[in-house]
Amino acid sequence: MNKYEALMSKCIKNAYKAKGSTKTNPLVGAAVLDNNNVYYGIHEKYGFAHAEVNAINNAGNKAMGSELLVTLEPCSTHGKTPPCVEKIINAGIKKVYVGVLDVNPKHAGKGISILKNAGIQVEYGILSKESSLLIEDFIKYHTKKLPYVTLKTAVSLDGKIAAYTGDSKWITCEKSRQYVHKLRGFSDAVITGVGTVLADNPLMTNRVYKKLNQPARVILDSFLKTPVEANIIESVNISPVIIYTSKNIDNKKADILKKKNVEIIEIDEYNGFLDLESVLKSLYNKGFMNVLVESGSKVNGSFFDNMLVDRVEFFTAPKIIGGENAVSAIGGRGISCMNDAFVFKSSTVKKCGDDVHISARITDYTKDVIEFTNNFKVE
Repeated sequence: MNKYEALMSKCIKNAYKAKGSTKTNPLVGAAVLDNNNVYYGIHEKYGFAHAEVNAINNAGNKAMGSELLVTLEPCSTHGKTPPCVEKIINAGIKKVYVGVLDVNPKHAGKGISILKNAGIQVEYGILSKESSLLIEDFIKYHTKKLPYVTLKTAVSLDGKIAAYTGDSKWITCEKSRQYVHKLRGFSDAVITGVGTVLADNPLMTNRVYKKLNQPARVILDSFLKTPVEANIIESVNISPVIIYTSKNIDNKKADILKKKNVEIIEIDEYNGFLDLESVLKSLYNKGFMNVLVESGSKVNGSFFDNMLVDRVEFFTAPKIIGGENAVSAIGGRGISCMNDAFVFKSSTVKKCGDDVHISARITDYTKDVIEFTNNFKVE
């Protein structure tokens, strides 16, 4: 790994520190290199200064004639903040190293072109794989027009999420349960099914990591069975509650829920279930880039059957529950042959208290971005 790759690697690592705070903006890290001095910056929060701006501001007058590294192509249009290319040009940066180009059509390749036309040297594709992994949610959001879907579940060693009686508290240890609050804090919305609401009466809020996001709560409820006094409903003041339901519902109950500031959205059904892709499209249109599925066997299975899961977070406890009628983590139709099984693109396995935490990618959105970056030519 050469000097610039090492610095880009540090920029990527730094950028992850803002996870859960940037909403629909990507995670970005940057660094200004002045001789042997390095000044870092990240995009810390949605609506705040971008990584390049923070790095240049940290460098001060040292930025003049220096080099800039940034994990993602600098933006070229006015948004919540001025375009970063203006800051780079005005700071007197002589060369810019970029991880990957931006997939947002508003910026794709334009920032590179502006910098080059201003006489600044630009080199792109530095640690392109690692830089694109940093923004997989952002890539999907702009290329597929859908939010990035992470599915979390807590299971026993034999894959059960509850005993045959329905009892499920608690399978995993306290440390694992606390980490789930971090996953919620990384998410714009948490999706659950009405079955989980009826069985566990959860809040689905982030109550541990106060500096992270407080996600909206989404309930999949075809027949509007959610009790009006459920914890999720009674806590609507903490974060929004959205119920996706079918078109044949009790309008009186819907009116009661609406008066409690719950948003009711009617969705088409498909094979007796709510059309999950329509749900995700609706959440995309609301500006939700990351959603966490935290539900029961049926909803989990439906997301897998419809091939809508991008990442899994499995917490496995060193316990055996047993029982043919005990509930498994992933229900639904399932696969017909082993060749159709979902295979991880990459995974990490760590201890989490007494449990094992497996974090794994199922889909890969990096290929097209890397190809676009490698083949881009300034006209």
